[in-house]
Amino acid sequence: MSGAGLKFLLNLPSPDDGEGLFTTAEFAVLVDDEPVWPAAGAEGVFLEVQIDDLLSHLAEFWKPLLLRQTYPIAVSPRRPMELRAKADERWEKLPEVAEHEDALVCAFEEAHDLSSCFAGYFDLPPLWLLRSGDRFTIDTRAGARTSPFEQAWAETSRLGDEIADHLACRPDRWSNLIDSWRRRDIGEPSTLLAWVTSLDPDTATKMIDDGILSAPVGVVDAANDNDELRIAARMASALPAEQIRQILSLIRTFGKSSAPDLDRLGEWTTRHVCESFAGRRAHEQGEAAARFVRENLGLPSQSAVDMPALLSKLGVSLEPRGVEPSSLEALAIWGDRFGPAVLLNSSSRRGVGRAANVTLAHELCHLLLDRGHALGAVDILNSRMPPDVERRAKSFAGELLLPSATAAEAWRLAHCPASLVELTELVQSLANDFEVTRSVAAWKLDHAARQQGKNLEALLDQIAPHR
Repeated sequence: MSGAGLKFLLNLPSPDDGEGLFTTAEFAVLVDDEPVWPAAGAEGVFLEVQIDDLLSHLAEFWKPLLLRQTYPIAVSPRRPMELRAKADERWEKLPEVAEHEDALVCAFEEAHDLSSCFAGYFDLPPLWLLRSGDRFTIDTRAGARTSPFEQAWAETSRLGDEIADHLACRPDRWSNLIDSWRRRDIGEPSTLLAWVTSLDPDTATKMIDDGILSAPVGVVDAANDNDELRIAARMASALPAEQIRQILSLIRTFGKSSAPDLDRLGEWTTRHVCESFAGRRAHEQGEAAARFVRENLGLPSQSAVDMPALLSKLGVSLEPRGVEPSSLEALAIWGDRFGPAVLLNSSSRRGVGRAANVTLAHELCHLLLDRGHALGAVDILNSRMPPDVERRAKSFAGELLLPSATAAEAWRLAHCPASLVELTELVQSLANDFEVTRSVAAWKLDHAARQQGKNLEALLDQIAPHR
């Protein structure tokens, strides 16, 4: 047995077995050939399940399993398993929203924790399934793993088809369930748009009616995730509907142009990360990508990066404008109809001065690594961007503008200062020399010092509290 990605193992009973045994099967889940459920790392361990319950779950929740890429409330857990804990933290501060949001979280748990369909088991381990761009997260008590989305989609379809074919041996009892499964890719257009954008159904319907967004023609069209405006709507879906409209209108002003240099650099950088850092954490991938970009473009490690000039060189149109909402930091998009372009919001505190350099570097990471099916990325404060995607872009921006090795060398040349006054002076010097914020300079200096076995966190927190 070999192969990468998600794998469902299902040992079906004989079609000739009696009524009680006909729907009972052994079930297990592997990722990259390693058992992850019901017992992580244990070869040959299965759980006896009722396959009609499993198929019923897949048929009922097929659309959210394939199309939803966001959490139902304004929290950003690192993995699905942490959603409930993050929600409880939020509700302690905002008890007035707890009742409404708890219903949303419960509905999310019912759809995305596959173990919820196996009733009657005590303390059954959770089995979370959630899409994130072109990856599919499989989260269990042993940790979160990912699979290529298209592979996971095909494997889940295969599992449902295998169960449906088995039940079809006795069609009278399960004909409605089998029909529901066979029709899983059919859906009402506005409902599909709501799932793929995380907009509420009324807003999705209104945007279709007003010609702002096009409705998917089916689940396959929606799952392809290849419409820049739908992606933008999803990233902005935490904002009020009118502000989402404004954002989509801004994107429509972007022209379409070729950017072969950006395209090549994106391909090379993505290949480098996939080949050498595929299993690493998001911030490590971001730093590795930034080092690769610096080396590939011949950017000296001791020099500041002129981000507007670099974007122009790569064929990216930079559009600095003051726009509403002020919570919008920037838009970066590159797809079949728009871009590559970055709108930098001068009305945002992160759209001016040195903070703008950090924002532009952040957007460059999205353009290089997060293009996905649509070749598009949108970055908005309070956005629905997957947390690891944002962590990778943040680390990319810091490493591109001020490499950790450079910060470490500066600290060494300053005789390894460890007092508040000396560190404040060094942070300011790095911020000036590399045209970054004090927060970024302090963050990179902290990272550099840790690599040398020195913890400067407490002092640097005083110098840049929000780094």
